Amino acid sequence: MVTEPELIEYVLMQNKEVFTIGRQQRETFNGIEDQAVTANSGDRWKRLRNGLQPAFAWENIQRYGSQMAERTVNHVDRWEADDRIDVLHEMRLLTLRILGDTLLGIDIEGDEEIVRNAADAFLDQTDPRRFGRLLPKWVPTPTQRRINHAVEDLDAYIAGVIADRSPGDDVGSVLLEAHERGDLTMAEVRDNMTALLLAGHDTSAVALTYAWYELSRHPEIRESLAEETENVIRNGSLSGDDFDALERTRNVIKETLRLYPPTWGVNREAIETVTLGGYELPAGTQVMMPQWVVHRDDRFWEQPETFDPSRWKRESNRPEYAYFPFSGGPRHCIGMRFARLELVVSLATMVHHVDLDVSVTEPLTFAPKISLQPEADIGAIVHKS
Repeated sequence: MVTEPELIEYVLMQNKEVFTIGRQQRETFNGIEDQAVTANSGDRWKRLRNGLQPAFAWENIQRYGSQMAERTVNHVDRWEADDRIDVLHEMRLLTLRILGDTLLGIDIEGDEEIVRNAADAFLDQTDPRRFGRLLPKWVPTPTQRRINHAVEDLDAYIAGVIADRSPGDDVGSVLLEAHERGDLTMAEVRDNMTALLLAGHDTSAVALTYAWYELSRHPEIRESLAEETENVIRNGSLSGDDFDALERTRNVIKETLRLYPPTWGVNREAIETVTLGGYELPAGTQVMMPQWVVHRDDRFWEQPETFDPSRWKRESNRPEYAYFPFSGGPRHCIGMRFARLELVVSLATMVHHVDLDVSVTEPLTFAPKISLQPEADIGAIVHKS
């Protein structure tokens, strides 16, 4: 385990050619996203990354802000005052529908269960506490059978979406243009759309869930966000152009990602013998860099266990890699800009329309799956603004 920011930077940035994605990551995505950027390395990874990158340039991402806000308004308008909701379930539906609009260019409503079944099976597969976790995938355990069926259904769904789609301004259209240029194969388009859909909705959903948990515990911060949104919003809706003006909301998201990083650890594997922090690591050594630990290290953070968005307004000389919720280096999360915009616009829009009174008062416990899942349901009562 590596928790020194300068060594994390060395692994992820300075000596990136020696440290590739770890065995655990390759095995996790095997059979699900084999031809996606998340599961590859070397020259193939570079080609895939280059093919995907234009879709995630800020000038392309920013235009999705209005769609994100409109979808969020549509989602919360379905809630009635005093409704009791499962926050994570609702955030998953919201982020899936946003990805349907912006990734697939379709209204995914009604088809969410296909994606959720695959995502749930995927999460269960990556639970380190699962019985049979170390068995090879060809062993027909109940979990493995479930994920096989769910992935088959999702593959068929994505293939159908690709076959039926029309050109548009969504991410999927950019990937298909890359295919037409010969930059990506159709299998690579499909697997990368699958990867973006699975990972993109769940990580954002858990982040929004934890944000609401903290806002419910700190009503003064929630009121501050509502005031900010009231001052920024125009014509009843936010857009990507409002991102910079939503400073308080951005800081709440930053602080949420610090305390509750959806991806709670980054894994790399040394492909040759290398010295790290004075220790010689033989080829094949697995290196874990846990955001959960580094983000709560009191060497870098004042009162690290305290939810304090205002810390982001203060000057700090903390090392760059004391905070890396989206990983770092060339392999940083390709959807980072998309996720930041989605989280800020969605949270600000929700705060403008509703308040969620989260019923959980005790400290949260977590299931350390591939993303940081709450161990128990997080319920809330809806109050309309």
